[in-house]
Formats: sequence, structure tokens, C-alpha cells
Amino acid sequence: MRSMVWFRSDLRTHDHRALSAACAAAGNDGVIGVFLLAPVQWREHDWGGVKVRYVLRTLRELSVALAKLNIPLIVERADTFADAPEVLAKIAARVKCGAVFCAREYEVNEQHRDSAVEARLARDGVVFRAVDDQCIVEPGAVRTGEDRVYTVFTPFKKAWIRVVEERGMVPPLVPVSKQARLDIEPSPIPDSLPGFDTHVPDDLWPAGEDAALARLRGFAGKPLTQYKHFRDLPAEDGTSRLSPYLAIGAISPRACLHAAIEANEGKLENAAANKAGQSTWISELAWREFYKHILVGYPRVCMGRAFKAATDRIEWVEDRGHFAAWCEGRTGVPIVDAGMRQLATAGWMHNRVRMITAMYLSKDLFLPWRWGERHFMRHLVDADFSQNNGGWQWSASTGTDAAPYFRIFNPVSQSRKFDPSGEYIRRFVPELAALEGGEDGAIHDPSELPELARAGIDYPRPIVDRARVRERVLAAFKGVA
Repeated sequence: MRSMVWFRSDLRTHDHRALSAACAAAGNDGVIGVFLLAPVQWREHDWGGVKVRYVLRTLRELSVALAKLNIPLIVERADTFADAPEVLAKIAARVKCGAVFCAREYEVNEQHRDSAVEARLARDGVVFRAVDDQCIVEPGAVRTGEDRVYTVFTPFKKAWIRVVEERGMVPPLVPVSKQARLDIEPSPIPDSLPGFDTHVPDDLWPAGEDAALARLRGFAGKPLTQYKHFRDLPAEDGTSRLSPYLAIGAISPRACLHAAIEANEGKLENAAANKAGQSTWISELAWREFYKHILVGYPRVCMGRAFKAATDRIEWVEDRGHFAAWCEGRTGVPIVDAGMRQLATAGWMHNRVRMITAMYLSKDLFLPWRWGERHFMRHLVDADFSQNNGGWQWSASTGTDAAPYFRIFNPVSQSRKFDPSGEYIRRFVPELAALEGGEDGAIHDPSELPELARAGIDYPRPIVDRARVRERVLAAFKGVA
């Protein structure tokens, strides 16, 4: 039975469960790949130009990889999720496919779309099969003793490790064999889509699974051993930078875990001092899974709601001027401004700085966290709803964090701790380049400089006074407790 693979956030051929299942079901009848461009829906979901261009570039790499397997990739438009059922049904009829396979997506709108697709295909006798592929351990398989979804990371991680070990660690990565050539030509793929412009250079983020696997191989050596030490230092290239590839599925999480376990002497956790980096990165892979499980167990987070429902009653300060200053990197707080300018120019931000900038917006400025969440989604090359939402709600204290709302980062202290020399700040806030770094360096807080020393520096004073930040936050959260 000829089969179709509907690619979505899984743009690869390596270790692709839906592709492997489709090939097994098709036999000699062959497999066809399909991708639907959904610009209207993407805009509604706050996809930005940098992500859309990255997806298009990855699609071109995917088409080449599939062609080597004699699998043509058909690319058509279905502007919204509501259009997908009819478009897929027409493609299936045209190329005579009896089954459609895909990797399951867990967000609410995506689940509704897939249910509608399944019902429409059934009318034509076409089988629809969605398989779990986004996670190492699929949502629903990690439960508490009371059969509930874990809402705190540390116990989730322990249970997640137990499930992975019980399943024999990570199943073998499934290869796909070359099929006989079909009389179907692959579709051309556009370089861009109207309304999704970006100034981020393509060479910052090489596209495709070959680039992803190369990045993984490079990271899995010495950088991985040093990961725990360097991961929080934004001036260092100390993280994997695999998040863009994971966000669109150009690499599988299992491939990442395979590499980490191999470097960790076959273990998920290793107490040896020289294995701290490996164990820490495996923990980060578990964090990624945790937020996927949360959105399945608590679908309200997909609907603009807070995980902690009571915090929806908080009256945030809707100051558009402060929000614009935050977006443009002119808050007067150097580490915050450096992060926001990195986001604007690179389509990415170091994770430690994501936490600092998010907490500054939600706690210092007391702006609605959803504004920041949306801005990140529109500007990140690695925009992924579950990770972005989970991180923002953690920072705003509306999410799954076990610690209460009194966690409030001091951005200047964070800067002195994680960018002590000021190298990161100098890179993105060049007007401060001449200032001294170090624990007491003025580069972390130019507002402390005497007025005469500030005269030649074209940099704003802090837009809010931190002295009253904590009291405002505590009062607001106690009011909804």
C-alpha cells in the first residue's frame, strides 16, 4: 500500500519513526513525503521570519536527503490548519496513497487539526497513523504514584530516568532504506514567504540534518565534558546550540541522548567528576521532555492561560513604553540589553540570559509575561511553544517551578556572576566597551558612575528603580494566593 509521510516538526530522514513505519507499510508500492506551508496559521502562532526561513532552508535539505532515498517531497499550501484535511485528501487521491503517517504533535490546535485530518481521510478509505516521535519518553508514560502528571521537574526527572532504563535505555536508531524510483517529481521550495522577513544571516544557522548531526558530533566531545562549567557563561560557546534543530526536528532527541550516554560511560547519571557535563546535559534533555509532558497534561497552557490558574488574576502593568525599551535593548540594564540585542541580530539568545531578560520583564517591569513570550516566539530561530512557554512561566512564577514567587533575579548580580569580565555585554552593547569589567566593574551597572564619567556614554539610565521591585511582586502574588 503506497504511503505518505506528512512532515511537520520532524524535518529529517535519520531516526524518523513515522518515515520508518511508512516504509514498512508501503513495501514495494513506495513512500511519498508531504509538507504543508501554513503561513496564516504560522502567523497566528507567532512564528517569525527567522524561523520560517530556517524551516524553508531545512525543507530544501530534506528534499535532497529524501531524493537520495527516491522519496519525492511534495510541498503545497494549506494556509490554516482548517485547510489541511482537504489538501491532504486531494494529494493522497492524486498520488494514490492508502495511508498517511506522521509524528504526533501535542499542542491543542495541532491535536484538533490531526483529528480533522483523520476523519477526512477516513471518508476516502485512507488510513491515518500518528506515532510518538518528539520525545524520548512519550507524554503519558511518566506518571506519579497517584497516576498524575508530574508538575515539579526533579521528581519527573527521576521517574523519566527510571522509564528510560526500564526500556533498555534508548532503542536503536531506525535507518530507512532506498526505495524504487517513483514517477513523481519533488516540488520546488520557495526561498521565502511574504510577511516573514528576517535580517538574521543564514550562515549563523546552517540548515538540515547533516548540519545538525555535525553539530552534535562536535559538541559530544570536549565541549560536552565542559558543559556544566561553561553553559551559564554567555560570552562562551559553551552550549550545544542544537535547540534550532530540535525545535523543527532536524535531529531527534534520541540521537542526542545516544551521544550523551555514549560519552557518559553508558549511564544516564554519572557521579564521576569528569562526567558532570554529560550528566548535566542529559538533565537538560529531560527538561525539554518535562515541558512537552506539561502541555499534554495541562492543555490550558496552550490557550494563553497560566499553569498556576490563580495567577491569571494578577493585574500586570501594561506599559507599552517599557515594553518597547525592553524589546529594543535600551532598558539601561546592560546584561538585559545585551540579550535583547543578541536576539534581534542573531535570532537566538543564550539560555541564562533568556532567564535574566524574562525575569526582568515579568518581575522588574511587571509587564505581562505573555508579551515577552510572544516576542521571543516571533524572533527566535529555535522557537518551540512548549519550551518557550515553560521558560516564561517559570520566570514569571506562574508556571511549574516548585519555588514560590519570591525568586527575583537581580540582573546586575547575575551579570557580575555569569559575565564577570563584561565580554558578552561589550559584544552586544558596544557603547559600554570602554568600561571596566570585574566584580565591581562599571560595565555591569553604568548608573553607579559619577555624572562626569557618564558624560561621554550614550546609554540610558535604568528605566525602573529596583528598590521597589520586590515589594510590588510580593504584594501582587499574595493577592491571588
